[in-house]
Amino acid sequence: MSRLNADAKASLRYVRISQAAWARHHGYSDGRWYGDACGCPDDRCIGYHHDETDECGCLNVLLEEYDGPRKGGAW
Repeated sequence: MSRLNADAKASLRYVRISQAAWARHHGYSDGRWYGDACGCPDDRCIGYHHDETDECGCLNVLLEEYDGPRKGGAW
């Protein structure tokens, strides 16, 4: 199980999505995060889609597509 890194946590806070809601949105019913530390549900994202020191481009797209509040998934 991976923990979200500081950048991913800050991005989620900025758009007012809890970490548990983000995890549940991606199918982790226990509310724990099993994706990559950058916030991408693909646990291979760092090192495959981008280097560890680079920002995850996936996260911004996924955040724009997130519709949890309309489905009752946020907070």
